[in-house]
Amino acid sequence: MGIKNIIKKLPTMALAAKYARYYKKNEVDENMIFYSSHQGAGMLCGPYAIFRKLMESREFDSYTHVWQINDPAEQKQLKKEYCDWTNVKFIVKNSRGYFNALTRAKYIIVNNTLPFYFTKKPEQIYVNTWHGIPLKTLGYDVPDGKFTTRNMTRNFLLTDYLISPCRFMTKIYLESYKIGGIYTGRLLENGYPRNDLLFSTKRDDIIEKLINRCIAIDDKKKIILYAPTWKGASFKRADKDIARYDEFCDYLFEHIDTEKYQILIKPHPMVYKLLSDKEKRSGRYIPQSIDTDELLSVTDVLVSDYSSIFFDFLLTDRPVIFYIPDIDSYREYRGVYFGLHELPGPYSGDMGDIAGWINRAETLRSEYGSAYDKMKTWSCEFDDGKVTQKVNDVLLHGRQDACRVVQPDNCSKKKMLVAGGSFAPGEHTEKVLKWLDGIDYETTDVTLLIDDNGKCTDEIMHVNDNVRVLCRNGLIPRGIFSALSAELINPDKASTARLLKIFHSAAIRNNYRRILGESKFDVAANFAGECFEQALTAYHGGQSEVISEKNFDGWAAAFENAHGDWKCSKTVL
Repeated sequence: MGIKNIIKKLPTMALAAKYARYYKKNEVDENMIFYSSHQGAGMLCGPYAIFRKLMESREFDSYTHVWQINDPAEQKQLKKEYCDWTNVKFIVKNSRGYFNALTRAKYIIVNNTLPFYFTKKPEQIYVNTWHGIPLKTLGYDVPDGKFTTRNMTRNFLLTDYLISPCRFMTKIYLESYKIGGIYTGRLLENGYPRNDLLFSTKRDDIIEKLINRCIAIDDKKKIILYAPTWKGASFKRADKDIARYDEFCDYLFEHIDTEKYQILIKPHPMVYKLLSDKEKRSGRYIPQSIDTDELLSVTDVLVSDYSSIFFDFLLTDRPVIFYIPDIDSYREYRGVYFGLHELPGPYSGDMGDIAGWINRAETLRSEYGSAYDKMKTWSCEFDDGKVTQKVNDVLLHGRQDACRVVQPDNCSKKKMLVAGGSFAPGEHTEKVLKWLDGIDYETTDVTLLIDDNGKCTDEIMHVNDNVRVLCRNGLIPRGIFSALSAELINPDKASTARLLKIFHSAAIRNNYRRILGESKFDVAANFAGECFEQALTAYHGGQSEVISEKNFDGWAAAFENAHGDWKCSKTVL
């Protein structure tokens, strides 16, 4: 590999090496819990609901609660609010405290993803609460999902517990994110812990939170919350739609009863990050550090678009209005799971329509009663205000019968792990793609593991749609010297013995857990280079037969002889 590429990778190597150092030296603390919501945006969502419930019980006074909070101003405010709680700590991503907590905490509770280097220790319990029921398509259902989903699917596969609010979301996890077939954790289909906050939040408390964060609010007026989702080329490159937000809200101010209503704007967290300091201080935009469900508990009318926020709001039985000026272009690019006629409230791309509906908001709930009740019934089926306690009973008391558990079917198909290498354009990759098309997917579950070059290539997009594509994203967490050695070596010329010395077995096994959790495979097929055969065997922990491309002519015959009920193409590389 060229020196320029190595230099470019140095910051990433340094992070992985730092994590590896803490991973090796730290023992798991049975009484430590690490929380992260929206990757450090605040004390929010499912993790916050779980934290709040634990803090109500003296039973957990001996526990240390460590929150990832990246914004210095928000950390300062939270330290003031929790000054009497010596067991509540706040840390910043990639700090010493962060690496220490991430490698020591017994319980890791997040609502999104953890960094590429995170590798769950066997003693740790990883819980992902996720953060909403989707209206817009997710995972592999998105046009470029085979690439963009890579770290999300990896995180789901690592979890011990994955929380689902309803049967629809369970299907999204298993099918749209393709974890069904190899997921070994427990899927708790039990409702969202965060929705409990709709029932338990006191109005005065959330109003005080808003005032403390410089939001201009009149506690005597009803609240209209405008909460659009992000839009743009990708999640990390969201458009900054503030001018359009302002235009829309200014129009509403001129056409609604402002003696009765006030308007608050809650940008998506990825959009809020793009605001200037002046915009953040304007008092108009709800900061990402304010919990959504606490905010919804005091909202009288919700105006949204494709955001999942409206599903939670259905529990309030208050009106929801959909302002969707770009539905045709959005539906064409991204796609949605439901038709507009199924929405639990009126929709339009015309600002005048929205203002008119707000002025008669009291009638909307009854007008759209049938659609509202139907969607509320299936999306909020398990939300009874006691979800968090049930989840905590499972996590901390071991009461596995406290929640409804869905166990994916991991036995009906043979499972194959395919090492595809760089997947660079060329004849070799074309042959792998052709070979993948020849597999009988009625009997075989296939995971393709490829190198992450940071780009969604045509080759990735042409992988058979039945295949679960995962990337070896990031670098193996290990010492910086070992990482540099691995970058400098030419794997096509190195002996397997030397390669295995660099990719020593412990690092390889940890890397397997980093990418695939505890997933098990019946066969591993190696198309990543001949010298990787033994490395892949070690990587896979000796759990399965490893077939290499060394003998192309006999590969298909040997494969079918070993697994007679499997069918694969006679045309191999």
